[in-house]
Amino acid sequence: MIRRTARLKAALAHSAPLLGLASLLAALPVAARADSCTNLSSTTLHLDGIASTVSVSAASIAATATMPAYCDVRAVVSSNANPARSQIQVEVALPLPLAWNGRLLGTGNGGFAASISTGEVHYGAAHGFATVNSDLGTGLLFHCSTYFCGDKTGSGGPAGGLYHDYAAISDFGYGSMHLMTLAAKELIASYYARPQDKSYFMGCSTGGQNAMMEGERFPTDYDGIVAGDPAYDRTHLHIASPAAYLATHFAPDALPPKSALILAHNAVLAQCAGKDGGASTDAYLMQPELCAFKPSTLQCTGAATEVPCTTATDSTSCSCIVPHQVQVLNAMYAGVTDNLGRILFPGYEPGVEDPTTLSSGGLLAQGLLPEPLFDGILYWAFGPDFTWQSLFANTNSITGGELSSRISQFDHTPAGFTNFAGVLNANSTNWTDFYHHGGKLIMFHGYTDPLIPTAAAYDFYNALTKAEPNITPKFAKLYLAPGMFHCSGGPGPDSFGFFSAGPQPLDASDDVLGALIAWRENGTAPGKIIASKYNGTTLTTQRPMCVYPNHAVLIKGADPTLAASFVCHVGTPITSKPYPHPYGP
Repeated sequence: MIRRTARLKAALAHSAPLLGLASLLAALPVAARADSCTNLSSTTLHLDGIASTVSVSAASIAATATMPAYCDVRAVVSSNANPARSQIQVEVALPLPLAWNGRLLGTGNGGFAASISTGEVHYGAAHGFATVNSDLGTGLLFHCSTYFCGDKTGSGGPAGGLYHDYAAISDFGYGSMHLMTLAAKELIASYYARPQDKSYFMGCSTGGQNAMMEGERFPTDYDGIVAGDPAYDRTHLHIASPAAYLATHFAPDALPPKSALILAHNAVLAQCAGKDGGASTDAYLMQPELCAFKPSTLQCTGAATEVPCTTATDSTSCSCIVPHQVQVLNAMYAGVTDNLGRILFPGYEPGVEDPTTLSSGGLLAQGLLPEPLFDGILYWAFGPDFTWQSLFANTNSITGGELSSRISQFDHTPAGFTNFAGVLNANSTNWTDFYHHGGKLIMFHGYTDPLIPTAAAYDFYNALTKAEPNITPKFAKLYLAPGMFHCSGGPGPDSFGFFSAGPQPLDASDDVLGALIAWRENGTAPGKIIASKYNGTTLTTQRPMCVYPNHAVLIKGADPTLAASFVCHVGTPITSKPYPHPYGP
């Protein structure tokens, strides 16, 4: 549940003309605005309910080659007026007045957060937005990191992470996003002597969950929302992780080594590439749900000429996989079920076995860890003595008799005035208040996401359409990005305006945030959005992302590196990996 911003420097380089103009304009009033910025340090923020200001500081930051000058405001707020239980770090970057585009951009965080996502803040400010981010309240008091936030000892923080700290759990689930938004709007009004014209939010992974929480719980906070690869069904995503971990550790030879993954991935491409709208030479699939790959076709038969891809194999010369590895791959594609056979979390798409997805997390990456990935949140509910093995106390199989009752216990563990499911999950399909506010929602998801299955996104959109069939097309769109890993990366085009700008930053044709702004402010509903692939700063490939459920198809004989070589064909909703109640949206 981590959004990736490793290509921020390259993205800013693509925006050099914009930055040059912004820097020129921003330089004009530096002296006049320096005192105004510093004066924000004395601000006492007026927040919802009993929330209080712990501290505020502000400093004028000089322009650099990639950033215009801006006023940097750092604040700490407490949601329950008790800094011993709730401290949320907030950072707001305020471009100087002539460089400000009149908009607020709220940004999400990743994983367990614990620190400000400065890359997102700088990206937004460089493009003229007053931009805000939060550490979700897990940093100062609990000393969490992106990946870890709870275990037996606390790893520098309290044992059990946020165990029994209900205010902090609510801060992480949704409260910090709302409070940072209120703080940003107040600081904008003070610094610019007027409110923002429009407010937008953009986040991926945990940030995608942040985005959906804002739309569901605080429908007037933002006028438009971009939610990428969202971890919206958080309790079930996290409790599915130990089940997936067990599925790779039930036997010594179960976890496929890199050689087995290469063999499986090559077999997937050989069977399906070029038959789903893309080119036969693609290193990814355009519509992976159409690929009926069966890992059993690679299973070793015992022939003397075979070379099994065992854990001792450290080459790509192996020719078959052992039965336990077949079982692991089948489980990866099928998803996690509870002991009653209900889908706890949907499976991954063919193509996710690409071994380079190890850098993005996921089932096979977490198999290399000593315990399940992101299981820290389970300590928040079950306490510092929790062990992931206890979820399967009655069995050594993921289909045992303990899991469903522990899922229910996790969901219903008290968290303040509600429970964990109520505080952490953004599963609601009632977005009517956001719609009536005039809000617009654009979702996207990497088709080769190894961390949060793509099915989570299209199942949510399907459920939203079913619940609100008359209004969903008017305010919500979904894009699936072929060949993209978790939020970014992968062999497919992954630059389309989510903190990694395409050739035309904020242009509706190739920038998802630009498309959102054009939809909300001009009434121009987004169609296809061109995604770009860069090698460093060199543009190598472009392809269109079509509005779900439509999909891109290569024109016969055309150059597959050019976006103009593809057309969007009318499609039907994907229902091959259902994600129904009681666990889904």
